[in-house]
Formats: sequence, C-alpha cells, structure tokens
Amino acid sequence: MNYPGLDEKVRINFFSGPKKRNLKSTSQQMCAHVGSITWDGFSTSEHERDHRIQCSQCGKRFGKNIEMIELLLYQEKIKKILYELFFYKYPLVGIATRWEVPQDKLSKFKKSFVLQVFQQNSEIIEQKIKALPRGVILGDETYMGSRGNSNAEIVFINNDFETLSTGPVDEGELKESILKAFNKIPEACRKKLKILITDGEPSYKAIAKKFGSKVIHVAQLHNKDQRGEIIISKFKKLGPHFLHYKIYTHWKAFYRDKHELKVEWEIKFIKGKVQAKRGRPRNTDKIKNRNVKWRQELENYQSDSFQKEGTAKIYVNFRTNKLSMRTGAKKWMLQMLTPIFKIFRGKHITTNKIESKHSQVKGSGAGRKQRDKEYGHLLFTLHAFLVEYGYIPFTNLTSRPLYNYLMKDDKKKKMGYRIPEGKRIFIQTILRSYE
Repeated sequence: MNYPGLDEKVRINFFSGPKKRNLKSTSQQMCAHVGSITWDGFSTSEHERDHRIQCSQCGKRFGKNIEMIELLLYQEKIKKILYELFFYKYPLVGIATRWEVPQDKLSKFKKSFVLQVFQQNSEIIEQKIKALPRGVILGDETYMGSRGNSNAEIVFINNDFETLSTGPVDEGELKESILKAFNKIPEACRKKLKILITDGEPSYKAIAKKFGSKVIHVAQLHNKDQRGEIIISKFKKLGPHFLHYKIYTHWKAFYRDKHELKVEWEIKFIKGKVQAKRGRPRNTDKIKNRNVKWRQELENYQSDSFQKEGTAKIYVNFRTNKLSMRTGAKKWMLQMLTPIFKIFRGKHITTNKIESKHSQVKGSGAGRKQRDKEYGHLLFTLHAFLVEYGYIPFTNLTSRPLYNYLMKDDKKKKMGYRIPEGKRIFIQTILRSYE
C-alpha cells in the first residue's frame, strides 16, 4: 500500500515528547537519535542487570532491550495507521485486522490521539483567522453518521469553501448552539459579515437579528411543499423593537437571463421588551417620548396608510449587472437584492456549497456516530482541518501506544525448566523431541 507524503502529512514525534502523561510540550523539534544513543547506567532487579538507554541530544530515555531499528520501525507503522485512519478514512475494523491489533485497542488509541492533537494544537486548528470574500458566511447543520443521528454539528464556511468554525449541537438548544459556534469565529472575521446563507432553520435568524440592517439573510427552504422557495430578509432596529423586511422569491431568480423578476414582500413588526416606569407618566415625559425617532417610525408603521405587504417587479439587467425598480418596488428591495444578484448571477440560489463541504469532511467511514459527543465534535473538526491543510499538526505522543501489538517478539522462547540455586534462578534448556 502506498502512503504518499507520509512524513509531511503525519507530523508526530515519539522520541522527544513530554516526560509525563498529558503534559503539554512546547518542543517542536523531532529527534531521530542518529549517532546519539548512549548507555545510561543499569537497571538492576533481583535476578538480572540490564543497560538503560538514553539519547544524548534530547535526553529521551528508553526501556530495556529496545534497539534503535525497532523504534524507527514502530514509528513508521504508527504513522501508516494514522494515515489510513485520517487520510484514507478506512473503516476501523479493516485497519485492526490488517495490523493484527484488537479493534477496541485501536479505537482507544484513535480517541487518545485526537485528544492529544487538540490538547497541543487547539489554537492552530480552531482559531485561524480567514478571509471573508464579499462578506459571505454559509451555515448549516450536519450529522456525524447517517441521517437521524443525534450527534449533530453546526458548520460555518466562507465563500472560498474554507471552514470558519464548527460546534456540537446540544439537545433542545439548537439556537444557543448555533450562536456558540458562530461566536467561535474570530471577531475580526465576524465583523465583516454582510450576507448569511442558510437553510430554512429559524434559529439562524438570531445571527441576522444581532447584526441588524447590516446583514442580509438568505434562507433556502427544503420542506417538500416549499422546495425551491427563497426568503431574503433583514432586521432593522426600532428602539427595543425590530422591523423584519422579507422578500419571497425562488431559487432560479437569477439563473437565466430573465429581465423582469416578480417578487412578494412583507414587513413584520417584532415587539421587544419596553422598560416601564412605576406610576402615571408626566406630561413632559409624554412629549419627550413622542419625539423619539424610533417612536415616530413606529407610529408610521402602525398607521393605515403604511403598506405592510404586496408584490413588486424588479428589472434585472444581466449586461450591466444592475437592478432597477418597476411596479410596486421600493428602494430597500434593491439594496437587499443587488448583492445577492452579484453572487448568484447565472446560478441557483442554494446552500449546495456547504452541503458539499459536509460530504468532503465526513467522506466514507470517518463520520460514524460516536457515543462521546465531545469526542465526535473534535473528530469532525480535525477532519475539517485535514481537508483544507492536508497534514496533522505537530503532536508529541505520550508513551508508545500499540507497541506490544505492532512489535511482537518473533524470537522463539527457550524451552526448559527452572533450577533454583541460592537466591538466583537458572533455566535449564532442553532439546525438542524428535517427531
């Protein structure tokens, strides 16, 4: 089996790692111990006396009866196993059978390895600042395994197909989980958000509502009876309240060279909490409140002359990439539709880009359901990192996992019987009987 770029893709170190278990090492130097293996005294037990081995360069000590060639061979085997797990994404059962390792031991090693990678490289994996072309962020949920799996993930990507953040979904708290995953995006990137593209899940409105009129929210509906419908909306702050501007269209609105686009629209009022004072308001307070700008806009909205819904026609010029108002159109409609037109001109308005990202990250075999939800989240995030950067971040592994299974002693044991002689025990070898 070929493992192209094994050393570049699997950046791990067994030799100059941390001295204690779960100790975070700042060393990024890999030591091959070439020409630096020395004797370091003896290990004396009741019946035997063995040399201790140490590397004079990095100070790493090795157990008794371990040769350098065995350590290098073991390192190569572990790297190949990790390559099959994270790059080829082979099923765990097949890898365990191929390397003659018990499946439960291999599963424990994989989980331990993922936890060590995040313990030492969480900032590199999860907190990279990335560009936000056109201010576009796409958000969606996916499942760790087959559809209906309870272990779901929130994923946000940019328009360049790069993962911005991921987060696990807490049962019954989808809205809070979405906001938590969104806030994991570095602030410098979040501030540039202009267009949020999601499916019809209502919880994503909380992000657009938080940014107000600065952000345009594009929602593609996936329900069977609403398939193909698109809602383009934005929120306008009105004191403690909000006005929700919504445009209803379809996913082929800008797909073909159609010059006139007919849309439906509505403006909804979302009531917020108003802090009320005790007692009867004074006349001076009434005048002061009446002159507040947001109260004047609210009175205009509540008047009978204010149109809250209707239809409109927009002229679409594919040659100049400009939109013009026609019957029933308003200026705010052009302000919302123009940036969407520039992104999806000649295309369908869909969330296909982020759905393709889900398939790319999970692949086949990597997205199985995990009983440990937090470990499942780390596993998904690591696969998202590998898809974009193509290597495992430098990680110092503790101890030598799977060593007894991968480096089995092929030497034949001597057959004999024990002879006690004073405080020492000798083994008297015997000849094998002829068959």
